[in-house]
Amino acid sequence: MKSEAPTTTYLKNYRPPDFVITHSDLDITLGFETTIVHGCHKVVRKNAGANNLELHCELMEVQSIAVNGNQLDSSQFSQSDTRLTLYDVGHDVSEYFTLDIVNTIDPSRNTALSGLYKSGDMLCSQCEAEGYRRITPGIDRPDSLAIYKVKLSADKLTFPVLLCNGNLVESGDDKNFHYTLWHDPFPKPTYLFAIVAGKLSCLEDHFETMSGRIVSLKFYARDRDIEKCDHAMASLKNAMRWDEQVYGREYDLDLFNVVAVDDFNMGAMENKSLNIFNAKYILADSKMATDDDFQNVEGVIGHEYFHNWSGNRVTCRDWFQLSLKEGFTVFRDQAFSADMGGRGVKRIDDVNALRAHQFKEDASPMAHPVRPDSYQEINNFYTATVYEKGAEVVRMIHALLGSERFRKGTDFYFEKFDGQAVTTDEFVGAMETASDQDLTQFKRWYSQAGTPRVEVETRFDSDNACYEIKMRQTCPATPGQEYKQPFVIPIKTALFSAAGEKLLLNDDVDELTLILDKPEQSYKITGIDNSPIPSLLRGFSAPVEMNLPLSDDQLETLLTHDDDPFNRWEAAQKLFLKQLLGDITDIQKNRPGRENVRLAQVFNAVLSVALNEKLTENSSASREGGDTTPRTGDDCMDAGGRATQEAKADDRAFLAKLLALPNAAYISEQISPIDPVAIELSRKQLKIFLATSAKDKLLACYHQCQSMNTGKPDPDEMAARSLRDTCLDYLNTLDDHESQSLSLNQLKKSRCMTDSASAIAFIANSLRDDKQQLLDDFYQQWKEEPLVVDMWLRTQATFAHDSTLRTVKKLTEHPGFDFTNPNKVYALISGFTHGNPFCFHADDGSGYQFIMHWIEKLDPINPQVSARLVSALNGWNKYKSGIRDKMKKTLVEISSLPNLSNDVGEIVEKNLA
Repeated sequence: MKSEAPTTTYLKNYRPPDFVITHSDLDITLGFETTIVHGCHKVVRKNAGANNLELHCELMEVQSIAVNGNQLDSSQFSQSDTRLTLYDVGHDVSEYFTLDIVNTIDPSRNTALSGLYKSGDMLCSQCEAEGYRRITPGIDRPDSLAIYKVKLSADKLTFPVLLCNGNLVESGDDKNFHYTLWHDPFPKPTYLFAIVAGKLSCLEDHFETMSGRIVSLKFYARDRDIEKCDHAMASLKNAMRWDEQVYGREYDLDLFNVVAVDDFNMGAMENKSLNIFNAKYILADSKMATDDDFQNVEGVIGHEYFHNWSGNRVTCRDWFQLSLKEGFTVFRDQAFSADMGGRGVKRIDDVNALRAHQFKEDASPMAHPVRPDSYQEINNFYTATVYEKGAEVVRMIHALLGSERFRKGTDFYFEKFDGQAVTTDEFVGAMETASDQDLTQFKRWYSQAGTPRVEVETRFDSDNACYEIKMRQTCPATPGQEYKQPFVIPIKTALFSAAGEKLLLNDDVDELTLILDKPEQSYKITGIDNSPIPSLLRGFSAPVEMNLPLSDDQLETLLTHDDDPFNRWEAAQKLFLKQLLGDITDIQKNRPGRENVRLAQVFNAVLSVALNEKLTENSSASREGGDTTPRTGDDCMDAGGRATQEAKADDRAFLAKLLALPNAAYISEQISPIDPVAIELSRKQLKIFLATSAKDKLLACYHQCQSMNTGKPDPDEMAARSLRDTCLDYLNTLDDHESQSLSLNQLKKSRCMTDSASAIAFIANSLRDDKQQLLDDFYQQWKEEPLVVDMWLRTQATFAHDSTLRTVKKLTEHPGFDFTNPNKVYALISGFTHGNPFCFHADDGSGYQFIMHWIEKLDPINPQVSARLVSALNGWNKYKSGIRDKMKKTLVEISSLPNLSNDVGEIVEKNLA
């Protein structure tokens, strides 16, 4: 075979395929070392001038090829590392021809976990983006859709369960072998093809659709884990009902299967009717899963199910359109999770993640538009930009159109393009058609990279009772895009008086959306008697960085009285950030820190809301998906920060957000050059100061929340545990006997994994003498639960202390770590490189030597995992000088590794460029 050098694929060069496969009948005999695939395909020529048929083909032995029943000899085809080319094929037929190919593969040697591979005692597949070509030769691109009929045969003792896409139409056995026959009536691209075979137990239930059809629901997992699938099953049924109620989308087959897999590069995969999940996003019970795990399972279950329409029934024309399915579906799963829980808290979590990851990506050499212009390795574009920023773009369309017209647009989109592979332009076009609104300029969000910056100036004209808001938008240069045209930026706006009263604006509304679509614009709001406090970008209505100068008094008023949960949280974040940025400067100049008494008073006032007021129970409407926006009420604290009125029970989750400091990733985007050590020290210093100033209240709040805890994963208790652990986080920075005792007591009297996980994390981040013994005991207790062991590994990898790298290196030899399992690598290695900037960016460069070692070890066996690791070096030139040079040196050394994968090579190349 010939090797092929990596090439760059460009959106501008897209052209439809010369041939498409419209029907595929596969007969697959499964085995760990040898799997035999016999494919019989109906091939249609789309380009009359095309004679040669090129099939994608990797890591397989082709045994025979026949066209219209005639066997081809070696002169009629050739095979390289990535292609199987058939010469002068089908030139004598006008409509279609049949293509029969027999090939063999060895799943046991497929360590990249792309295609069909071995995971423990089972076989499973991952075909997105380009894994199908590792199973059998095919036209492995999303705009070639086929109807599949698949027969799976295998030894029934080794593989008692045989699963594929579609409905099960037949099964049987012959002595030691058995088979299942599957038919999927809906055309799908190759990336949605799926196989699972192995020893699996099953949890069964059913769902009645809005038209009265009964759908069989089946979750498959190893016998030891099947009892942990109840929450995932309930989440699936909630998602199915939600999609019917909100989007009018009904499930379309008689069967929906979901499988939990231990070895999986991604989170989950939406294969038509056979979703394959990383076990961490299915398995959840109070014994081994935290509250965050429960919420993540619900969100990911929803995400993959919603793909049935936004991704499967209507799919992508090409991989440049990836956000067509992913951004749209993230928007849908975020709304689902918000309706299942609290909208305000969910919005804060989503924005926090966007700022920490996507904003950083937009400011790095890996910046790219939501719809990229080019790529070398498509796996590198499963990014926060495509997913999370893509969701924000859809959210802005929803804001511009309104709920009713947005729903009309989605109905039109699903109905017009059902069974087709389309583009983001066609998605936006459907919205334009349904709403009669021109979104031409808005589409720049898909084609322009970077995070726009909005500078705001305000002026109050007392003579004319007019408040003027001037805004200017810019966007930094990104690779290949030096200059940007103006975006369409919707900015939800409200005004408050100095006393915290929400003011009526133009046309007697209390909120309006300002549309910034020019480089500079001015907006006038009349009927304003006194200088107001602006509440802009409410609900984070656009993914931008906004510079709105507000005084501490104004921020405290918004923190106290704003009825928008996001902007209340944002006000607290800005108060914290002001202090942290000053502390970073002091640390860098070896100056003593300055105590901010006023900030401590605000911090204490937030705690008073929980301590001094009786919190009521959540209403039934909240649980049924009504308006679940968490808020403490407009008047929970008066202007002096005193608690005045009672709040709802779900406020505890919101109060936990108000008390939390900005994360390190977000702070790093606010300073230049980035100084990871100073950032960590400033956060720790401020935590210690606030914990010292509010120790009694933190203790009281901790005990109040702990008294509610029975270990149940219901909303009230989860909110209480969230606030409890936020308090304990602050107290543990004091590292005194009283705080250490709280952690140890919580661990010993644990009622659920959230209790245990937070307690062991605080213990791991302490300097107590018995720490190692407690960590060892925890491992012995939970060593049979892989997902708990992952948490245990990550907990130790993220301790910001000079000794951590030694600990991590030692843990790489621990029986609880397996470098061939992606979850273990993400927990320990990535936990250190991405989750511990203080240690990873040590001045001596030891963190970079560590990552170099692991990329060298992992890249030959699993390029996707090694590419995730190397991304820790993104934006090396933004760091302070001493470590910047060492980061660049490491990138150069990685670029010189022999046989470097395209996945890693593309990231390194862009960073060095």
